[in-house]
This record gives sequence, structure tokens and C-alpha cells, in this order.
Amino acid sequence: MNRDVPQDPFEQLQYWIGDSQASNWNEYITEQVGRGVLRVFTPEQWQRLEAILLSQPEYWQQRCTVSLGELRSPVAIDLLKRLLADSTYLDVRILAIYELDWAETAIERRYAPCIQQVMDGLAEDQIEPELHRLLAKAQAATC
Repeated sequence: MNRDVPQDPFEQLQYWIGDSQASNWNEYITEQVGRGVLRVFTPEQWQRLEAILLSQPEYWQQRCTVSLGELRSPVAIDLLKRLLADSTYLDVRILAIYELDWAETAIERRYAPCIQQVMDGLAEDQIEPELHRLLAKAQAATC
């Protein structure tokens, strides 16, 4: 099946993320979505993404998380924080922590319990340095 890429950026996001876990996905698509598609989102499209974000399946949230991490704009960072705090999927929350750490962005103290909860759900040998760094940064935050 060969579909044409839609013109509307929001529809492009849906197209690239795919309609199932088996849909094609790789680091090049992540970059295309993050630096190409999301970069041209209008405020209304960002609102639409925020409205549907947490109702999407795990694979969709994972792909969106890494794409938001590619963009690293203020609105993308806000959505990464929302995924960290509110996603029902542990892997999505872990990916959000990685992306927030790599973005070297400010993280508020209120996210420390979210990060700690993720870490508490993992075996010690599964806790990567990014989780410790972001937790320490959140605990040290003044706001």
C-alpha cells in the first residue's frame, strides 16, 4: 500500500507514526517528524495533539515522545512533561525522562515524585543515569 503523504501537518504526524505497532518506524522518521512535521504545527494543531496524546496506544505515545524530543521547543518540552506525569505506560514515561534529560531543560520540583515512581518500578540494574540526573535536577529545583 503506497499512500501519499498528506499536506496537513497534523495528518502528516498521524501518517508517519502509523496505524499500528507494525508500521514502519526508524530514527530517520523520528527526525522527520520532530524537525519537519512538528516544527510547522500551528497553535491549534498543538492543542489538538495535547487533547489526544494520552488516549493513544503505547506505540503511538512512544513514537510521539521521541519525536517531541527531537524538536525540543517549549511546547514539545511541556508535552514531554505531561507524558512523564500522566502516561499510563511505563516505557513512555521512561522515554520522556530520557528526552527531558537530553534536552537539558529546566524541570520543576513537582516532577520529582513522577520520576521517583518510575524508578521505583524498575530493578536497580535497569535504572539508567538519565533517570538519576533528571531526578536530582527536579529535587534541586526551586519551583
